[in-house]
Amino acid sequence: MKRFSPYCILSFIFILASYSFAQLKITDAEYFDQPGLSVLVFHNNYPEGHQGGIEIILHDQRIATNGDLRLEPTPGQWDLLPEIGERRVDRKEKLISIDGAVADLDIHYTVAVKAEKDAVRITVDLDKPIPFQWAGKVGFNLELFPPAYVGKTWRMDGHSGFFPRQADGPVKLSSNDICVPMPLGSGMEFVAAPEDPICSLHLKSRQSEIELYDGRITDNNGWFVLRSLIPSGVSQKAVEWVVTPKVEKDWRMTPRLLYSQIGYHPEQEKKIVIELDRRQKKRRKASLVRLLDDGSTKTEYSATTKFWGQFLRYNYSIFDFSRVTESGVYRVEYEDQATQPFRISNDVLQQNVWQPTLETFLPVQMCHVEVRDRFRIWHGLCHIDDALQAPTEHTHFDGYRQGDKTETSFHPYEHIDGLNSGGWHDAGDYDLATGSQASTVYSLALAYEEFAVQTDQTTINPEQHFVELHKPDGKADMLQQIEHGVQFLLNGYRICGHAVIGVISPTIEQYVHLGDAMSMTDNQVYEASEDASPAPEHRRGKMDDRWVFTNHDSGLEYKVAATLAAASRVLMDANPDLAKECLTRAEKVWYYESAHDPVRFRAAYVPGNLEEQKILAAVELLKSTGKTKYSAALVRMSSEIQTNIAGTGWAVAQIFTQLNNETFDHDFFHAIREYNDSIKKDVDKNPFGVPFRPRIWGIGWNLQNYAVRQYFFHKTFPELFDRERVLNVVNWVLGCHPGSAVSFVSGVGVSSMTTAYGANRADFSYIPGGVVSGAALIKPDLPELASNWPYFWQQSEYVISGAADYIFCILAANSLLAE
Repeated sequence: MKRFSPYCILSFIFILASYSFAQLKITDAEYFDQPGLSVLVFHNNYPEGHQGGIEIILHDQRIATNGDLRLEPTPGQWDLLPEIGERRVDRKEKLISIDGAVADLDIHYTVAVKAEKDAVRITVDLDKPIPFQWAGKVGFNLELFPPAYVGKTWRMDGHSGFFPRQADGPVKLSSNDICVPMPLGSGMEFVAAPEDPICSLHLKSRQSEIELYDGRITDNNGWFVLRSLIPSGVSQKAVEWVVTPKVEKDWRMTPRLLYSQIGYHPEQEKKIVIELDRRQKKRRKASLVRLLDDGSTKTEYSATTKFWGQFLRYNYSIFDFSRVTESGVYRVEYEDQATQPFRISNDVLQQNVWQPTLETFLPVQMCHVEVRDRFRIWHGLCHIDDALQAPTEHTHFDGYRQGDKTETSFHPYEHIDGLNSGGWHDAGDYDLATGSQASTVYSLALAYEEFAVQTDQTTINPEQHFVELHKPDGKADMLQQIEHGVQFLLNGYRICGHAVIGVISPTIEQYVHLGDAMSMTDNQVYEASEDASPAPEHRRGKMDDRWVFTNHDSGLEYKVAATLAAASRVLMDANPDLAKECLTRAEKVWYYESAHDPVRFRAAYVPGNLEEQKILAAVELLKSTGKTKYSAALVRMSSEIQTNIAGTGWAVAQIFTQLNNETFDHDFFHAIREYNDSIKKDVDKNPFGVPFRPRIWGIGWNLQNYAVRQYFFHKTFPELFDRERVLNVVNWVLGCHPGSAVSFVSGVGVSSMTTAYGANRADFSYIPGGVVSGAALIKPDLPELASNWPYFWQQSEYVISGAADYIFCILAANSLLAE
């Protein structure tokens, strides 16, 4: 009998253990996982944003999503969506399933995903065969991420092709003259990128053919789509796919060095956060290397990193080099990775950091003007035909709606004169939402009041509707931007007597418009006629004017009142007439709303928390007028302030000494101490030192608003509120965030978001100074920031209020570091 040495036995056990580890298993978060591969099963429910259904994460990149039943071969943002039930998990059988329904089509189905060695088997069972009228029209789709596959090959039953860089067709016309994409190929077996071991994927269908479509043909933000139609007369195993991602043996995530892309001030905490494979727990050495003038290098500091632990799906270590304060150019080296060069300098936040946002992004977003930049026209004179009264009892897209009354003196589709001035195009869209406009003006007004920014790099001529970048006109740019925003806010009151909800395109075709804003409408005022209806296509002489939604909401009124009151203070010297109008209007809003029961009308960008907006309005009116009725109102709202301390405490902190009320002070101090303790707990839950509260939208612009509030808390109560909270957010925005080290601010930092969701996204381009939404969370645990794909609005869309908050944050950081 042959004997095995203990070494051989141990080796055999190790091989078995390794083999077992390499198989897909169901995690506590209820998804399939092994090193290099994760398969999510309906953890996300945002298919219009390409987050949903069955999703595949291969070698740390989400390569596939939206595995589910769909009516269209290449579904778009507003197409019919299934309803999804609860996830069921059978760990013994390695099976995860859900029930779904397309109730309008009388279709009820079950999607089941089962782990089988190195593959997953996807099956779709119906409760009954597809109704006759939908036979051949419903299929199971799986979408492939274009940047992962463009330029690589696909194979289908002996045929092959390349994934094209742009959507080239083929298409055909349907019976109702709609372009329908034709498949690039079809077959029972499909292989994506067999030549690339990082994203190679194999599919085999057991029932009907797999068809490959290019979803960008019908929608710019579309993905490549694999689709199998549901056969007629079949209910069980109507679809059966075996999906085999090619996983590299012994794959481990390459460490990511996460840091501020512009560098650090000598006096701040300086930490590199190192993102590691979850199996990596060993502490390793990192070095801070100085780059000398002659091209040589010098190691200034080395230390073993401090292991932080697991956050989301990764482990993290910290390299703290705060002790290094000498100015210079540096990089951090860790294993075989190194950062790009960054500076340590007293002026690191003072130039080419917030300036592109004020001097390029905000001017480019200005509506009702022409914007010129040397040889370039960012956009021509636009939307001079604003606006038509929105029709009543109408639910519009993107959250806008009009109630059963116009609440104005205008009839539906009637032109309202005086709305064609002021405002910024919000993000990648061309609408002007009053809530967003007010947030932007408010942050700019607070920034100017706090930091007195006098920079002048832009010519703005409201009378000529003309803006020219990089050409001074003798006026402070920030004040001119505030004036521009205020004009839009006041227009609603001048015409309707209250703030409007906002202005937006009447048709989806115009809403998704990508191009010069001037070409969205014909700039000719439409005159209502008997056959008034929105133009199905953009044509001269048609009804292409934007609509204004005009219902009254008390929360929005208080929000605008706070903004106008703050703006009145900073505009007093530069434009006293406009400042007086702002303050007069803000006081009228307060008088009216305080004397009447609140009215709520939920719509796009209308604030949900009325109490918070009322408190902020009282604070700003007190600061602007000094009148005791506002201080008395704040004392009466003491309990509401405590309940909403995170959203109001920062503002009340600026004026609480004026209230002269011991009971109020006692309760207020107690509330802010409790709030500070909760923040401490929040920021300790991750290695970045920020409160991480993910939603569909990325963790970016909301953190910046948190930092604005923290600045004012720190200013009043420095012994409680640490200034590093503000600086941590600045670092986060500039690159120290999970998933990548890319700066959220286009053109700011060595590596930044230069493919972003702006009005020029179809060019895979960017607007300098634009601030994107930020790294998003693909539930349950994947941080994602696709810096090579401009169509993730939840990750890379510019947000004007976020841009204003960003300017404030950088100026605040400069001020704090000068203390």
